[in-house]
Amino acid sequence: MQRLRGCRRYLVALLLAPVAAGGCAELSESTKSVSYSNSAKDNYDRGLGELKGENWLDAIKYFTFTRTKFGFSKWATLAELGIADGHFGGEKFQEAIEAYRTFIKGHPTHEMTQNGYAAFRIGEAFYKEIPSEWFLVPPAYEKDQGPVRDALRELSAFVDEYGDSPYAARARKLTGDCVKRLADHELYVATFYLDRNKPLATIARLEGLVREYPGSNREPEVLILLGRTYLKMEKPAEAKQAFERLIASHPKDYNAEKARLYLDYIVRRYGALTPPAAPTAPAPPGGGHG
Repeated sequence: MQRLRGCRRYLVALLLAPVAAGGCAELSESTKSVSYSNSAKDNYDRGLGELKGENWLDAIKYFTFTRTKFGFSKWATLAELGIADGHFGGEKFQEAIEAYRTFIKGHPTHEMTQNGYAAFRIGEAFYKEIPSEWFLVPPAYEKDQGPVRDALRELSAFVDEYGDSPYAARARKLTGDCVKRLADHELYVATFYLDRNKPLATIARLEGLVREYPGSNREPEVLILLGRTYLKMEKPAEAKQAFERLIASHPKDYNAEKARLYLDYIVRRYGALTPPAAPTAPAPPGGGHG
């Protein structure tokens, strides 16, 4: 076992070596000479050229010079946005978020604020900070979902405010992915509890998943698991409701056939069932008398 752990550490170190080297190269300062112009537009255009070439640090240098040297020109305003784009491209997402927010605050009537560009990039930057999948680490749904919730909050706020923006379709796609990730996490936790014979915790997670993430496309899988859990708790009426909801809402899903088999089992074992009674409100103080 000790030898196996040692081999695994060696494999991880070997695989991380090129990643670490690449990261250092990305973070190092550019060694290329930057030549500034006496024209605001020329400097801004050079910054755009560096952005297109993915030379993020040099692009930021040109944009910073334009903003500082020609502060009262329209190019200085565009350069502020260019700086934010440079941070974004260089994966300095927190710096990019701050720069985009500053741009929106300082230029609320600017076209790139009004059309939602800057606000969308904030949401996209949060999305980019979600840890990616890698085969040597636990799956994403097992990890802390804080970054996913942050991205969903920002992207949902963007869609609410800029629903007609040309960037709204992309934002909705990213929002959908965030919802799916959170639903996957809740399903993972529910299964974890079920495997450890904690049905009440399982049900709480599953019902919360159906309620909070209706667009996750996980409902058939959740409802079949919810019905199974109720059966495990000897609550056949509640299980019957979950299976019937699955069949009614997703009749063509492969889980619907499983639900029908479970319903047959419930009828054979428990006979006809009445729906579970709704909880009654507590009596008013004083026994309800006026």
